[in-house]
Amino acid sequence: MTELRVRDLFTLSTVLGLMIGTMSFFMHVFANGMDVSNLEGSLRIGVMIGASTTVVILSYTSVRYVERNRRLSDATVDIDPLDRLQMLLHPVEESASSLPWAEERPWTIATHVRRDRGVLSVDLHDLDLKQSRIIIESIISSRDWLGRIRIITGRGLHSKTVPKIRPMVIERLRQVTSELNWELLLKKGSVTLRPIGSAPTVTKWFLRFIFLGGPITIAFAFAFRDLAGEGAHAQGVRVGIALGILLSGLLASYRERQ
Repeated sequence: MTELRVRDLFTLSTVLGLMIGTMSFFMHVFANGMDVSNLEGSLRIGVMIGASTTVVILSYTSVRYVERNRRLSDATVDIDPLDRLQMLLHPVEESASSLPWAEERPWTIATHVRRDRGVLSVDLHDLDLKQSRIIIESIISSRDWLGRIRIITGRGLHSKTVPKIRPMVIERLRQVTSELNWELLLKKGSVTLRPIGSAPTVTKWFLRFIFLGGPITIAFAFAFRDLAGEGAHAQGVRVGIALGILLSGLLASYRERQ
């Protein structure tokens, strides 16, 4: 994974601000019937909107950047999640060796517990219902260090009776997804668990709001003052302050994903 640098935050914010500002400039020109006599006003609108966009994005990404680096510095687990998961499921490999079809279709952690396109994957093919249930319970109990994980269940097309493994997996995970802050994504033949993160505490939300509220509210106040036009500067400032506070509160509520 490429390390994000502070310079990248400024670059991203500036580029997006320039894009939005340029779009706003041309939209204002078109809205005035392509009247080129007021290009100065259109330019001022584009600059204010672009600057406000830059401030919002830079403020938000800076908070995320600081919190991410702090979380990484506090991390104590150095073992790769794949290695840890394989060690956790090693007993399943041993017990699966006694299944009737084990010689023809063995279940091993080397072949069935892997990383596909950066996502941890556990393949339940070649297991019975009992062994599959053990794996699901192991995944649930490992929620504190597991990130996104894909469980390959199959569709039960080769089952001699009614499919059992996939319904069991879906039913069991639905019982705990809300409690463990997991989002359950169902696809044909697989189930993916995606962490939605924990909601911020009141203290963390307040600190984020303080950091975000100042620059965003000030930027919005100036932007809406100019957007309101002559004679309505006071109303524009009030609207900008209100929207800045509202947006800051919403941005401060984001969840920290693993």
